[in-house]
Amino acid sequence: PVTCGPHIGWRTEFRSMEVQLTDFENAAFTAMLVLVTRALLVFDLDLKIPLSKVDDNLERAHVMDAVNKNTFWFCRHVIPQGACTGKSEELLACSFEEMAMTEIISGKGNYFPGLVPICFAYLEHIGCDAGSFSRLSTYLRFIQRRASGDLMTPAAWIRRFVRGHPEYRGDGVVSQGIAYDLVQVCDEIGRGNRHCHELLGDVVIEPISQDISNYGIPLKGSVDRTAIGKLLDQMCNRAPEGNPSQPCAPMRSRAMSPMQAFQRQQTV
Repeated sequence: PVTCGPHIGWRTEFRSMEVQLTDFENAAFTAMLVLVTRALLVFDLDLKIPLSKVDDNLERAHVMDAVNKNTFWFCRHVIPQGACTGKSEELLACSFEEMAMTEIISGKGNYFPGLVPICFAYLEHIGCDAGSFSRLSTYLRFIQRRASGDLMTPAAWIRRFVRGHPEYRGDGVVSQGIAYDLVQVCDEIGRGNRHCHELLGDVVIEPISQDISNYGIPLKGSVDRTAIGKLLDQMCNRAPEGNPSQPCAPMRSRAMSPMQAFQRQQTV
C-alpha cells in the first residue's frame, strides 16, 4: 500500500542496508544477514511482530544516535514456549517487548538468545570449517561491538568529524572545505590507507591494490566494431525468439519440453 493505515494487511518489503565506508563492514553486515536468514529457515524461528511496531521502530531509528539511546520492539521468544496463556491478544502482547540494540544483537536475560548467538548456533549446527568460522566470527564480533556502542557508527563518526573541523561554526552549515576534507578521509579509510580505530577497532583494512597487472583481464572494452557485432549476433541467436533483452528468456527456455529444446538446439 502507498500509505500507512490501521488496516493495511500483510506486506513483504526488502529494505537495503546503508553502504558502509569499507568492504569489511559491508561484508560483515551482508554475512550476518545471510546467516540470520539461514538460521530462521533451519531452526524454524519466529521473529514476527505487529506491523505497527515495525513502523514504530522505523520512527525510533531516525533519531540521532538511536543505536545507543533508543529501544526497539522485538520478539521475546524466537521459539514458542507456551509461556503465555489466555486470550490471543494477551498472547500477542507478551510475545514482544522493547529492547536495546545490543540486547537484540547479543541477547537479553535467559529468554532471548540474541541474533549473533543464533548465528553461531547455526554455524555449529552445519559444522562450519575452521577457516570460514574464523572469518565469520570476526564479522559477528564486530557487529556486536557496533551495537553495544563500543565502536562508533559511520553516522556518529561523520557528525564528530564535522563538528571538530576548523571551518565548522556550529550553525549546521557544512562548508565546501568541510565536505572536501570529509570525502578525502572517507576515501582513505575505504581504500585502507588510513586506520580508524573508532569505526573498526582492531580490524585492519588491507590497502586496495592499484596494480592492474594483478588481474587477468583489465576492465576495458574493445573498440573492434566487427568483433562487437559478431558477439551481439551470437547473443541474439542464443536467445529465444531472437530477443536477448527480455529477462524472462531463460525462463521460457527452461519451460520448453525436451523435444522442443532438442529441436531448437538443432536449428542454432
